[in-house]
Amino acid sequence: MVGGPVGALLGAAIGHNFDQTQSQGKRATASSSRRDDTAERTQAAFFAAAFPLMGHVAKADGRVSDREIAAARAIMDRLRLNAGQRQAAIDAFTAGKQPDFNLDAVLEAFQHACRARPALLQQLLELLLNVAYADDSLHPQAHTRLLYITDRLGIHRLQFEALHTLFRAQHWARRQNQDGGGQTHDRRAHGQRPATAVSSLNQAYAVLGLQREANPDEIKLAYRRLLKQHHPDKLAGRNASVTDLARATEKTRELTAAYDRIREARGF
Repeated sequence: MVGGPVGALLGAAIGHNFDQTQSQGKRATASSSRRDDTAERTQAAFFAAAFPLMGHVAKADGRVSDREIAAARAIMDRLRLNAGQRQAAIDAFTAGKQPDFNLDAVLEAFQHACRARPALLQQLLELLLNVAYADDSLHPQAHTRLLYITDRLGIHRLQFEALHTLFRAQHWARRQNQDGGGQTHDRRAHGQRPATAVSSLNQAYAVLGLQREANPDEIKLAYRRLLKQHHPDKLAGRNASVTDLARATEKTRELTAAYDRIREARGF
């Protein structure tokens, strides 16, 4: 599953432009054509970087799982790639898995082409997180590769951690919905419990603004509402200070820790 705004970005910004007809380009003005050419180059650069980087992250633990491949194919499906584009994406994904993959060259080309659209940097990381979490747990080597990519793209570590924390919370919320609430995932076994400590159930309920008598539906609703309210991406889009990003990250961790504590205690 492609989470967050990644699917919308890729489908609208890349797939649509790949399908533009030559006659439409001829009807455009010279100025509009230049803008379209720039946008198409940017979108093509995003596409060219996304799939090899996905392969690079997927291979971090030494093998690429069926679920990681499925995550990449889901993105291809969302893009509605034609046969030629799909094969190019598969080839790019495969290239990213190779030992001689030139990671720095790909990142440099992507950053050069997309420097005027910094939001694409964050959206690329969201796509990579989808692949990194395809097996439900983030392998330490995949995390290391994500941090390296983050640093090379000039993204502040706190901004990445805010994005990562939110993505992780949304990932588990999606898994819970898919499971229909019938299974309890042991996040401790996968290293998924947020670092922020919630020392008691009373504190957990207080963090979510709930009474202990709240039913599971009320708990889920409160958690999702507060996550949306404290969305770190909102701050990142406003060029917020490092302090504000750190505060938003910590709040998101606290909310997720509180929800985890209640969920484990109540068994849903």
